Amino acid sequence: MFRTFEEKRRGRLASEYGERWNPVPGGLRVALVYPNTYPVGMSNLGFQTIYHLLNLRSDISCERVFLPDREEREKTGNVRELYRSLESGSLLASFDVLAFSVSFELDYVHLAEILVGGAVPPLREERRPGRDPQVWIGGVAVTLNPEPIADFADLIFVGEGEELLPEVLDRIAGVSASSFPPTDEIFPVLRNLPGVYIPSAYTFNFDSYGRISRVEPSPGFPERISRRRITDLSRFPTVSRILTPETELNDMFLIELDRGCGRHCRFCAAGYLYRPPRFRPLSAVLESVRAGLTLSDRIGLVGTAVSDYPYMEGLLKSLRRQGAGISVSSLRADSLTPTLLDALVESGHKTVTLAPEGGSRRMRDRMNKDLTEETILGAAKRVFAAGVLNLKLYFMVGLPFEEESDIHAIVELVRKMKKVQLDEGKPRGRIGRITVSLNCFVPKPATPFQWFPMNKKDALTNKIGYIKKNLRREGNITVIHDLPKWAIIQGMFARGDRRLSALILSVVRDRGNWSRVLRRDPLGAGDWPFRPREREEIFPWDIVGEGCRRDYLFREYERANTGSYTPPCPEDLRCGRCGVCRGPEETEAEE
Repeated sequence: MFRTFEEKRRGRLASEYGERWNPVPGGLRVALVYPNTYPVGMSNLGFQTIYHLLNLRSDISCERVFLPDREEREKTGNVRELYRSLESGSLLASFDVLAFSVSFELDYVHLAEILVGGAVPPLREERRPGRDPQVWIGGVAVTLNPEPIADFADLIFVGEGEELLPEVLDRIAGVSASSFPPTDEIFPVLRNLPGVYIPSAYTFNFDSYGRISRVEPSPGFPERISRRRITDLSRFPTVSRILTPETELNDMFLIELDRGCGRHCRFCAAGYLYRPPRFRPLSAVLESVRAGLTLSDRIGLVGTAVSDYPYMEGLLKSLRRQGAGISVSSLRADSLTPTLLDALVESGHKTVTLAPEGGSRRMRDRMNKDLTEETILGAAKRVFAAGVLNLKLYFMVGLPFEEESDIHAIVELVRKMKKVQLDEGKPRGRIGRITVSLNCFVPKPATPFQWFPMNKKDALTNKIGYIKKNLRREGNITVIHDLPKWAIIQGMFARGDRRLSALILSVVRDRGNWSRVLRRDPLGAGDWPFRPREREEIFPWDIVGEGCRRDYLFREYERANTGSYTPPCPEDLRCGRCGVCRGPEETEAEE
């Protein structure tokens, strides 16, 4: 099996084009680990950006590690041979640091699986200082809530890592220039660095109900960890550094246009996590375009809110002048411009993605999704009239305040879009497909909906089943959806605490038998997603500071109940409504 792994490893390296590995003899050996398969990890721009930054250093030799493919994991006998680095085929235990980039909560189990499979003690307390690799963890998921994997980590990076990780490495280099220092030597120089969380320095106490009663930092450690943000995105271009045929967008050079969104959708973790919204200057994006066109003639524009990019018209004109094919991630129905649609059609775009999220105006108001049905149908009409054949639609089920009529409204809205498609397509003699993507609502930390319980599995299954049944007979409509089981497990991780580390390890050792592990779990963690949270309850993620104020989030929670609208962030970002920008409060603007 090792020969097969070796052949696959060499084949992947040979098929990649773009940046190449920069080995540094005698340098600190870092394995940058994405806890999912190679195609998934190499699709992640954040992962590629950190790899690029580490490869620029003269004191670091960085290699990539991924979760082995399912077939490999199921068929191989010597599992340890699968958990090797891509660049040199080195075993995990040979590295000084295993740095995990974790974007999604469901990858927590994969993180533990990689440690166990690579013969690295997964629990921090079991690792031998100076002999076993240190485990560092960063990424979106742990920035929202670092606690579920706290017992695995020596260091957790909270926030955006482009500035933070080099600062950590520089401070460590100052401790010892000749060898990599153990944790007890690096903790004193890192404990007050904003964005660095050292879980072993914090004790969580729980009451008789299993809720957090107190968090005690060790002497000299901050009570809360400041979340790191980059103020000038142009300093760190977030683009495709390596293209590979194994990713879904294998022939496309991706460029991040923005980070953050000021629209205030109350369910959206990215909108609250990455506040304030920041946009890359057009000059910086065009510089990335020039570099990208040397690798591919197709440019993919990505970001938290791509259609809100203020320089989109100029960017599109430049791309079209250069003959570049253009693709974009999902768009807002109220931001579809003729220039954007024309550019997509010219590029041979066959599908446009819109995200109404709710079928009824009532539901969209509670999400703060300021879209009328007329706006949504008008966007669909413009898409089909422009010659785009296919439409993909995102909806959520199991939302707070949801009623049966809101589920019915999803079906009715899709049917109306189908009529628009027929009206526009029949004269041309071509009808495309509408794909309805249903996602179960998962309450995320640091959002107004963090207090809400999830729907149980049967309720989610019934809602999805109703939509599928009632759209089944509609021609050219496909319904896809996530599985309620996994959404609920994601919800358990999203709002869980560090006691879940042991449960995650049990799942790995029980070969993924979730039902048995949850049945035996004395904590009853399987029921955590269904428990509403108290207003003043101490949350595990309260250890992270520098985000939206709690009173602001709760006010948004209350406004959701009445369907009250909260306007977007002002363009100059000089307000103090949520507490991120520290300007004067503008509560009157919310009314």
